[in-house]
Amino acid sequence: MFIVRKYLFAILVCLPVFLFAQVPAIQKPTATVPFRLFDRYMVISCALSGVTPTGVVDSLHFIFDTGAEVTTLRQQTADRLQLKTKNNGGLSGTDAVVVRVPTAELSVLFFEKTRLPFVKVYIEPLTEFNDIPVTIDGIIGVDLLKAFIVKIDYEKEVLELYRAQKTPPNTPGQRMTLTRNFETPALEGTITLPDGQTLNSYYHLVSGGEYGILFNFPYVEKHHLNTRLPILSTDKVGDLYKDLTYTNTSLPALELGSTKLTQVGASYSKDVNDAGSIREMAGSIGYMVWRQFKSITINYTGRELFLEK
Repeated sequence: MFIVRKYLFAILVCLPVFLFAQVPAIQKPTATVPFRLFDRYMVISCALSGVTPTGVVDSLHFIFDTGAEVTTLRQQTADRLQLKTKNNGGLSGTDAVVVRVPTAELSVLFFEKTRLPFVKVYIEPLTEFNDIPVTIDGIIGVDLLKAFIVKIDYEKEVLELYRAQKTPPNTPGQRMTLTRNFETPALEGTITLPDGQTLNSYYHLVSGGEYGILFNFPYVEKHHLNTRLPILSTDKVGDLYKDLTYTNTSLPALELGSTKLTQVGASYSKDVNDAGSIREMAGSIGYMVWRQFKSITINYTGRELFLEK
């Protein structure tokens, strides 16, 4: 009887330890980078010195956009840093206009204390951001996604960066499969038209897009969206190297997995065709949609997307 009580006591003492060991540890981010929203642009501060950015001389301000396939640096910033450039080193632009631009290399770039060495940058004027009240030094996109799992927390206005292959087990939100078109992340979505018909296709995930949905024009023509959707207005917008005319409209609904959003703004232009490499791409989903979520978490290499509503 004494032996039984002795073993029972040992089990009761050890039980909390066993239970605690089965609970997965909460994974902390490698870096937490605050961002400020200017219109739709998510602006983060980075450093070249390894010191957490506090507005010092080497602190650079970048727009973070998941739709950007390469890192871009403003021409004036490249000149100020006296970077050695390689003329005609890379291709940049849109489907309408593609040009060769100079490239350079930043020996290191820091997000808080997290170090990214040898960052290739494409040198462009970036004059389209002159109206933002802070000087924009460049754009960072997929280059960052490849190195980290990225959580965009719209409520706290921070980017959380994780150095991991697997998405942290405590990640909130609905899980969706992420694919990619060339280097841009993409996901599946379903739109509802005014006549009740639904169309399912793939869309680029563009966190900095100034729209709800931006349709590729071949998709518009294929499904006659220019006659089936109401025309609300038109805009002429300078897009890198060419002025484009956009037609603005709205959709009754957009479904992303089990999440349904209603009265979604959309646009299209005859000059926009961000075509698919393997599958048909209907277009891109931009900031006006993503801002309706508390957070989105992107695992680029693991091809996962988590949407927290």
